Amino acid sequence: MKAIIFDIDNTLIEWQDNFFNAIVKTLKEDGHDYSLEKVHKIFDTIDENEAVKERLEKQDLVNFINEKCYTNLTVDFVDKYMTNLDYCISKDESVIKTIEYLSKKYDLYVITNWFTECQKVRLEKSGLLKYFKDVIGADINYFKPDPRTFDVIFKKYKPQDCVYVGDSLKKDVMFPISVGMKAIWKTNENSEKYQTIKKISDLMNIF
Repeated sequence: MKAIIFDIDNTLIEWQDNFFNAIVKTLKEDGHDYSLEKVHKIFDTIDENEAVKERLEKQDLVNFINEKCYTNLTVDFVDKYMTNLDYCISKDESVIKTIEYLSKKYDLYVITNWFTECQKVRLEKSGLLKYFKDVIGADINYFKPDPRTFDVIFKKYKPQDCVYVGDSLKKDVMFPISVGMKAIWKTNENSEKYQTIKKISDLMNIF
């Protein structure tokens, strides 16, 4: 094993209600409808965007949200939302300790379906960024599970020398395995088919 590639949300950074509140705050600041129904719809639409696009682009994302949610948002909404997300980060010392340990043995990367610079800021605030050789978002790469997603990694490593760690069974486990990588599923479920961990610190018992 030479490289470990990580997902971010619900993997390196646990979900927090503040992430949801970041959309509420952004909509409220600009005088838009911030009802729970509207916010949930926007969240779902952001996820849906990954399924119909190859890459992440601000204007495309805003257009898609406006079409699906009957809103009139601008690109400024995305920028403000990312800024509000930046303030929703807290450090997890067990994750920092684990990633620091792994970085001494393997090359570490992040491949994420969100914007690269936003994720770098969030990793920096989490105390993790310095341990990664690169952070690759869907704005400069492709959405998982596009077959081209890992091309940037496979230029440096053979698939069998890489393992992906993430919380999505389809995008972070089944997809990496389908291209010849190993995968570890971060989940509270029990699985006989896939290797699983319940928390990132469990990786210290594997590597």
